Amino acid sequence: MRLASLSTVAVAAALAARFTSALPLWNADDATPGVKVMTFNIQHGIDGSERYHLQTAIDTIARINPDIVALVELTRNHPYYNCDDQPKLIAEGLTHATGRRWTAVYRQQWFTPNKECLQGGRGDAAETEGLGFLAPEPLEPPKFIELWNSGLGLTVKTSRLPNVPITVTHLSAQAENAPSREKQLTKLVPWVEGLGKPQIFIGDFNAFPDSPEMRPVFAGYRDAWADAVAAGTARGRLDGITHGKHRIDYIFYVPGNHLELLWAENVDTVPLVGKEASDHRPQVAAFRIK
Repeated sequence: MRLASLSTVAVAAALAARFTSALPLWNADDATPGVKVMTFNIQHGIDGSERYHLQTAIDTIARINPDIVALVELTRNHPYYNCDDQPKLIAEGLTHATGRRWTAVYRQQWFTPNKECLQGGRGDAAETEGLGFLAPEPLEPPKFIELWNSGLGLTVKTSRLPNVPITVTHLSAQAENAPSREKQLTKLVPWVEGLGKPQIFIGDFNAFPDSPEMRPVFAGYRDAWADAVAAGTARGRLDGITHGKHRIDYIFYVPGNHLELLWAENVDTVPLVGKEASDHRPQVAAFRIK
């Protein structure tokens, strides 16, 4: 029987069966100040057990309770990941966990000719990986820019931070691909700057803070983590490491005349969900409009 033909009670039961967690998740009385912006590379849903378990990513996001989250390494129609439509499933899981309706925006970054999921009746297109935003509110239609070597920039706005564009990116991995990242940023940075001020620029840059290709970013943007450390408002893992032994995931911002950073957190997911939620640590920063 298709889910759409089930009764309301049966639909709720079906969702509860899929999105189950032994953890107390969302706290409706969360009084943490500011509008929480989060970026998280979910490693396709592979958690610290080194197995595919998308629920861990859902639990992590629900526990952090952001106002908007940008996700990197989302997949759709990938046979290794159950042919899942990950943006849709995460939105459904967060809706179930929080009691608020979450919406998802997704843009593919690359695709393969693999149509195994489609041909097996478990998907609707070829295998893709991309970037996404999720929020407990409707999001404006996104803007995007395609970059060299399958790079991508994706931008949305949330009503919680009106007139503040939020852009996520995922740049080429591996040290030897520094020239590729430089080429991607040469096109991306002017495009993002053209969105105006104030703004927020986040994601997995796959580069260290002192990497030469990151100079244009640090020249034009403030680093939320560094600013929070300097102000004594940094939280979580204070070593700043976001992946392996390095820092490659960032929240940058341009305050303009109205955007104020309140705090930033390098999230240790073990106390939250009992394990590493990915091979990357989520990054969260809280802002307010002055």
